[in-house]
Amino acid sequence: MLTYPAITAFTAGAIIIIQMVLMMYAASGRGKHRQGLGDGGNADMLKRIRMHGNLIENAPVILIVMALLEMGGAGRTLMVIFGAVFVIARIMHPLGLLRSSGTTPLRFIGASLTMLLGLAGGVYLIIIALPQV
Repeated sequence: MLTYPAITAFTAGAIIIIQMVLMMYAASGRGKHRQGLGDGGNADMLKRIRMHGNLIENAPVILIVMALLEMGGAGRTLMVIFGAVFVIARIMHPLGLLRSSGTTPLRFIGASLTMLLGLAGGVYLIIIALPQV
């Protein structure tokens, strides 16, 4: 019997709060720059949109991976670490973009950690699922 993926739920709660903050930041940029749609060629607006967009591009699949891992029996400690690293990575990325639209250490580490979590999670899902296929 599958159990409720509480660690994933907790992580999702933190991620949705981050998403709402980034959404409000993008929306405030729309008011500031009087830009209803797109970035209008404005670098600040593009940065705000990408802060929000990058989270939206990554969060759903990582949270699905987490839920499947947790329901598939991955250890509690591993799941807590996975969730914590994901939340930290998703905070680091926009903080890095606040400093510069170019490469920054925070942005690089945030994106790299997210990519590593995705790859590791995908491999682990295959390992868990393979005997049952």
